[in-house]
Amino acid sequence: MNAWVRLALGNLRANRRRTVITLISVAVGVGGLVFLWAFIDGINTQMINNMTGYVTGDLKVHQRGFHDDREMNIALVERWNLTPEMSAVAGVEATSPRITGHALASRADQSRTVQVMGVDPTQEPKVTRLDQSIVRGRYLEGGNEILVGVDAAAALGAAPGDELVLVVQAADGSIGADRFDMVGTFETGIKRIDGFVAQIPLASAQDLYAFQGRITEIAARVGDAGQLEQVVDAVQNELRGGRDVEVLGWPQLMPSLVQMVAFHDAVTYIVVFVVFVVVAAGIVNTILMSVLERGREFGVMMALGTPGSHIIRLVLLETIILASFGYLVGLVLGLSLTGYFGTHGLDFTAYIKAMDTMPGLSGIVYPTIIPERLAVIGVTVVSVALLAAALPAWAAGRNSPLEAMGLHRTLTNRIRRIHWQVTSDHRLLIFAQMALRSVFRNPRRSVITASATAFGLAAYLFLYAFADGFFEQMIQNSTQQLSGHVQVMETGHTVDLSPALRISGSSELVQRLQARPDVEAAAPRVALRAMVASPGKSLPVELVGIEPEQERAVTRLAGYMEQGEYVEPGANGIVIGRKLAEELDARVGDKLVITVQQANGDLSSAAEPILGIYNTGSDLFDSEYGFIDIDGARTLGGLGEDQASRIALRLSDRAGSSALAQSLSQSLPAGGLVAQDWETLLPVVVQMVEMTRVDFYLILSVVFVVVAIGVMNTMVMSVMERTRELGVMLALGTRGRQLLLTILFEAFFLALLGMGAGAIVGGLIVYWFNKTGIDLSAIRRSMETIPGITDRIYPVLILDHVWLPCLLLFACSVLVALYPARRASRLDPVEAIHRG
Repeated sequence: MNAWVRLALGNLRANRRRTVITLISVAVGVGGLVFLWAFIDGINTQMINNMTGYVTGDLKVHQRGFHDDREMNIALVERWNLTPEMSAVAGVEATSPRITGHALASRADQSRTVQVMGVDPTQEPKVTRLDQSIVRGRYLEGGNEILVGVDAAAALGAAPGDELVLVVQAADGSIGADRFDMVGTFETGIKRIDGFVAQIPLASAQDLYAFQGRITEIAARVGDAGQLEQVVDAVQNELRGGRDVEVLGWPQLMPSLVQMVAFHDAVTYIVVFVVFVVVAAGIVNTILMSVLERGREFGVMMALGTPGSHIIRLVLLETIILASFGYLVGLVLGLSLTGYFGTHGLDFTAYIKAMDTMPGLSGIVYPTIIPERLAVIGVTVVSVALLAAALPAWAAGRNSPLEAMGLHRTLTNRIRRIHWQVTSDHRLLIFAQMALRSVFRNPRRSVITASATAFGLAAYLFLYAFADGFFEQMIQNSTQQLSGHVQVMETGHTVDLSPALRISGSSELVQRLQARPDVEAAAPRVALRAMVASPGKSLPVELVGIEPEQERAVTRLAGYMEQGEYVEPGANGIVIGRKLAEELDARVGDKLVITVQQANGDLSSAAEPILGIYNTGSDLFDSEYGFIDIDGARTLGGLGEDQASRIALRLSDRAGSSALAQSLSQSLPAGGLVAQDWETLLPVVVQMVEMTRVDFYLILSVVFVVVAIGVMNTMVMSVMERTRELGVMLALGTRGRQLLLTILFEAFFLALLGMGAGAIVGGLIVYWFNKTGIDLSAIRRSMETIPGITDRIYPVLILDHVWLPCLLLFACSVLVALYPARRASRLDPVEAIHRG
């Protein structure tokens, strides 16, 4: 075996150029895969670490049923002394008792719904690290103090030293309220935490929620995250003994986070599979060219008595060595790139609103290496290389020496002749004719070279179509479900939904707007921040009062009704989403108590029956909105007759929304009215699209580099392995410039061939999936946190988005021939013939 290894290494050293080219092809592909996978894994790891580190902890103990129902009467009793028992369990490093609930926080005429965490100020910092993120003021000490995020403070216009009022539904069903001194603000970089989480001392929370002597949960931090399941089981065993408690790790506590990780993994597998195909194509092309162009060498070996089986063994051994070494070089490249960005991070702060849809994700992403991924890449690369070498090696081993050396060829009988009549005035055509003859003279080499471009283009078309289909579905569904294409409102209403910001004479304005030729429909709305409460729990919502018939023409919410009826004109009742109904444990016909803050600062409440439940498939939408008749919303919010918060418009062409919004803002009556397009109204959707597009650009850039290197390697090998042929041409009087021009023409024709094949293959793949869709129903739950997305994605090919990458790929396929063409044009004829 050692002799075979020495022989294989000798062959690789004997043709260093071919060896280096093959190594580069493998290494660049491996490096790209390592970095891309680490980037996605970094997003998932950051979401988990931040959510468990800032808010949840690694595990929690509840009274059984609390996690599912969220009813505050399902409580732990402090006299059970569970906290010391938990702390004694091996693997538990710290514990902290808590009360969690929702509240309507207000200051002056501003209000905001927040998640309140009543914590022990001495114990909580040992479990979570929110205290380390304080940017103004200090952490909690005791009494009626409150700590809020910077975004919540900005929305309320509050700063440390100000007083906030919290209004809650207490555990006994009554309305609780108290004043709290704001002692500090924190900033985690996660909008979901900075905008909607507040902490108060545990004792104050017990008073506020009428919860004396009880807590809702005990949170804990474990020493080794990899041992979480074992620690959960140990705590559960320790706390048995007549107390009906349940111990849940973070995956059970935060299913939305698990779902988002599953969604990322699913998209990652799609993208990585495509990248694998591109990398494999580059490796296959290089290996094939490397083996097939060694026919003369193999012929000499067989003429000297080497059996065909030995040649096969030698080629496969050389391939294993090349692929393994290329994998190691690529591993160093990928780990170096990942290590750099793992330290410095990738800055996505420009898309911070989009990260609201990704729980726990902050503006800086740090790629993370998972060793198992590296093993998968290594096995795949070596396997692909072996498969690429097996067939040509087998064919070489079966050839006779004369066939292998090319002294007996049948291909010459099948050379395509191009009958062009050229004259001395058409020299370029002469070189083009020579290049075309060269392309058709060796179809095997031409197909291998062109296929590198074809695979790259097909991969590009599919990835772009998948991304554009994803974006188009998100935008179309979001505008149809809620926003419409343009909305008219008082300046500032988007920020705080204050009832004081209202449009008078809304009916007349609706008629004027609907008379515009580019407006299909218009509908008035009243939008209020509210708390809705069932007998057991309360949750924050955005309450939207609508005029049902006009609203049907603007949005399609009525088409998503799953149970009951849509809002009826003049009728009492509320329509809520499926997710909100599940969280409230409410059904059609049940009554909900709705509480809002009016423009004058007073609280207003009403009990409304549930008319119906809608299901759009998006948790983000189905959990945050409630719809009632517009007259009922006016009464609740203290608005007068014919007053509205907003007017929503549906256009005949969505592309004209920005232009119309700008035109309306200039022409609307004086008094502070503005028009906003859907891009402004749905910043989460826009930034989700932009950030995902940046992710795809990053991925496509890596794919482009891999494809470019693959094309260059194949082209270089295609030219360099024809040294003898090129030497003969030079010896017969072909000038170096003429040879260079011929090779460039050849590259041009091969690029055209590859582009054509890639466009056909990629187009057919996109067409197929556009009709059938890409079924992601297995991870349906993970997509419910993304606005407007369903469990089936239909790729869409938008030519405006792909023409530039196609042009760059074509130019790359031609320009990479410059280097080998220049090398070939400077060959010494005698030396080239001798080396060939």
